[in-house]
Amino acid sequence: MLTWMQHHKKYLIVTVWVSAIAFIGATAVGWGAYDYNQNRSGSVALVDDEKISFSEFNTRYNNIYNYYNQISNGNLNEESAKALGLDVLALNSLIEDKLLLRFAKDLGLNFSEEEVVQELAKESAFQNDSGVFDKNIYYKLLEQNKILPKDYEQILGDQIIHKKLEAVFKIPSREEELKMLASSYYMRDFLSIARLDYDAKNIAIDEDRLKKFWEGHKDDFKTQKIYELSTYLVKVDGGDYKEEELRAFYEDGDNQFKYKDFSGKILSFEDAKTDVARDYALDKFKGIANERFIALRNKKINFEKELNVTENDILYPIESLAKAKEGDVLKPVVWKEGYLIVRLDKTNPARTKSFEEAREEVLPLYLSEESRKNLEAKARENLENFKGIDIGFVNRNSKKDAKKIEDTMLNNAEFSYFVNSVFNSDQNSSYVILDDKRAVLYRIKKQKLDLSAKDFNETRADMERNLQALKANEIKQELLKTLRKNYQVEIYYKGN
Repeated sequence: MLTWMQHHKKYLIVTVWVSAIAFIGATAVGWGAYDYNQNRSGSVALVDDEKISFSEFNTRYNNIYNYYNQISNGNLNEESAKALGLDVLALNSLIEDKLLLRFAKDLGLNFSEEEVVQELAKESAFQNDSGVFDKNIYYKLLEQNKILPKDYEQILGDQIIHKKLEAVFKIPSREEELKMLASSYYMRDFLSIARLDYDAKNIAIDEDRLKKFWEGHKDDFKTQKIYELSTYLVKVDGGDYKEEELRAFYEDGDNQFKYKDFSGKILSFEDAKTDVARDYALDKFKGIANERFIALRNKKINFEKELNVTENDILYPIESLAKAKEGDVLKPVVWKEGYLIVRLDKTNPARTKSFEEAREEVLPLYLSEESRKNLEAKARENLENFKGIDIGFVNRNSKKDAKKIEDTMLNNAEFSYFVNSVFNSDQNSSYVILDDKRAVLYRIKKQKLDLSAKDFNETRADMERNLQALKANEIKQELLKTLRKNYQVEIYYKGN
């Protein structure tokens, strides 16, 4: 199932509706490392001047994860999600959203606070038993999903702009187009099918071919950039500070505005006391940390520990290290229980791995490609004389009949992909590759068109919507090609 989804995720993601509301009640999941620090203001990417926040990224990832988990009958886990590249899928979909959003704003489209309020009021998830918007329910649901109200409302506002942009893509449908689309939906094929398996264990590994495969993909196999560091930790003593000291610190200047609850309300001193004590201790030791920084820079004291960190070790000041020269001593940064001071001793840049280093990573990809080639050859060889089972008439919207087709042959998601592939083909007899181990042979024995004037009239509105969606998607894809050239995209997220 995992391999099948890997091959067909572009097809699957078309069906995912990722709205601002969709995450309410969804299962939150964890995922891999990301390049995320304060200097980038919590952004995983930047499209022109539109930031993709960690909050947006996490929401989109969870939506896509839950969708894939649903179609795989709850069998998805973090490892398989990583193999599918769902994090990259989430990021790319957000980048496309931001490109269209930037374009919409350049056209003069925007949203008002009143429009956001109207959208919130319509959402049933935020309504009480009387069907009235309840801000307490709203804040509670967002808190459960770890989403700040301002972030949620910004996402909602962006969606309002997207809806306004949709009007630009609406193109009237002609009668001939509607009838052609209806015919494709109502055409039914009587199919005979057979499953074909291939065992990758049959593949003999040819080292020369494996190396040639690596040469064609070697840029995908690189080491990480490694920073060799010397470090010095200034530990902060929590101390037994008097309450008057802490309260004075809390009330000093704008300090109290740093301590807020989930809804953005300023916390009282009592509620913020633990965080105040930590920040007060850091403030007390800031001078000491700066003194040690100067002493280390002037070589009056020695660093304590040597270590190597990669460009994905986000606990360290990676962005500053990327700009530093060898021998530079970086200013103290808050780190765990105190301040960390580091000296960059050496930078080992990322490089392409040698064949020997990359072999174990390359081998599964090579075997998968070879297996798929052999499976296709076997499918072509068996196509003419295969004996299958008759599954009756189906159309592209047919659901699997469990009495005729067992899950061992095709599960529900695979069957949907299979019948769509059949109806997208112009062959009466062919095959559909599910993954690098399985294919389904099929033969169309007969066809019929179940389209009456009544059916056409009853589904006309749906057909018009579907046709407009198809046209709009084609226009969007062409537009996105141009927008990627016109707007700068910076990606900070490093992936799993």
